Amino acid sequence: MPPPSDGPPGAQPGPSAWPLVALLAAIQLSAFSDRFLLTLVATPAKQALALSDTQLGLLQGSAFALPYALALPLFGMVADSGRQRGVLLVCLTLWSAATVACGLVGGFGGLFAARFVLGLGQAGVGPAGLSLMTLHLRRHMLGRGISAITSASTLGRSLALLVGGAVLAWLTARNGFDLPGFGVLAPWQALFVLAALPNLPLALLLLRIRPGPTHTGRNGGMPSRPRARSLGEALAWVRRRRRAYLPQTVAATATVLMAQTLTAWAPTFYVRSFGFSPAESGLRLGLLVLIAAPLGHVAGGIGLDRLRRAGRIDAAPLLLAFGLILTVPMTLLTSLAQDLTLSLTGFAGLVALVGFTSPPSLAGIQILTPHRLRGRVSALFLALVTLAGFGLGPLLVGLLSDRAFGEGGLGLALLAVFAPVGGAGALAAALARRAWRPGRRERPQPLFRRPANHHREASSFGGDIAARP
Repeated sequence: MPPPSDGPPGAQPGPSAWPLVALLAAIQLSAFSDRFLLTLVATPAKQALALSDTQLGLLQGSAFALPYALALPLFGMVADSGRQRGVLLVCLTLWSAATVACGLVGGFGGLFAARFVLGLGQAGVGPAGLSLMTLHLRRHMLGRGISAITSASTLGRSLALLVGGAVLAWLTARNGFDLPGFGVLAPWQALFVLAALPNLPLALLLLRIRPGPTHTGRNGGMPSRPRARSLGEALAWVRRRRRAYLPQTVAATATVLMAQTLTAWAPTFYVRSFGFSPAESGLRLGLLVLIAAPLGHVAGGIGLDRLRRAGRIDAAPLLLAFGLILTVPMTLLTSLAQDLTLSLTGFAGLVALVGFTSPPSLAGIQILTPHRLRGRVSALFLALVTLAGFGLGPLLVGLLSDRAFGEGGLGLALLAVFAPVGGAGALAAALARRAWRPGRRERPQPLFRRPANHHREASSFGGDIAARP
């Protein structure tokens, strides 16, 4: 007799699911690389377009985060209706066009509009990708699957710095790039145009994957896609379990805020504080991120899987609390050290810790949520953490730099934001552990199971957590 499957009909659990995870990770990597190219060219863009630090913070944060957050619930509903592949294709096309537009605009207004469209285009990647992945991965692979996605996010930021820095140096040596119909573009402008080219093979690979599984029609009729449902059902589920969702979301927001803000301002910090050129800053920081971030993500994913196999229901908030509290001393070292080696050591440690907390942040929401709601709940979660983390973090640092510390005090602005955020996030994660019933052993259950009662569905990842009112 073959072993029982952990997935729904048509799923591909086990090793055959990893090519899909690899493709989703590649899409995530490209999305984050295109998203963070602006951080690399912040200095030349500021000079060319006469931008203030507040405007730079707005472009790197709210201009992207607001449309991203507003569009997420819509894409979450579409993903729950089984159209994950279509969502990914539309999003990939839209954000590629916006990336090219970032290099062709001539002022703050145009760049703001391009970043706005970029946010719209990338909004569907999270809910559609997570929905597809959890259809194919077994329960004991969740932490590693999530860590592959979160690692790709950080590697995308590293790619924007490392490869982007190398390409920027090459373009600078060539004095720009001659684009037919547009004339000679400045090196920072040409970088955006060239960055969109790798997205074409990703779109071709997306066309080869299967859409979301269909459901058999009534009385054995023709298969049909799941019926799209409203956000009300997802909101009701979250509201009944708010004691678990709320502190988990607050802690995850702290992680996202530090990750996005560090990526947005770290290159500029080292340009101003240690005299790096933009290309040098991108290359050196990108190399550090390339090493430190995957180590943190993999450690977080493996730790989550091992603790959950040992029966620790509170594994996700436990790891979150541990990682977040350690970010405070690492931020002190990064921002206040006068020695470059010490500062870079603190930066690498901070990157690793932010990476370590990312898998339990995202996986925790999947653990609490049944599959039929996962697209919508993930979308609501990503919208909240993006608005708070991505929208506020870079902008707050820019405002503090302009109004309180000056351009030379960018490190103090980073510390003024990170220290209270890291402490508050660790406290929220500690509170979340109580709602997750620490100490109880998890009953082994299949990852995807059909509820006996259609009016009540337990979580796919251990129903004793998600079924709590």
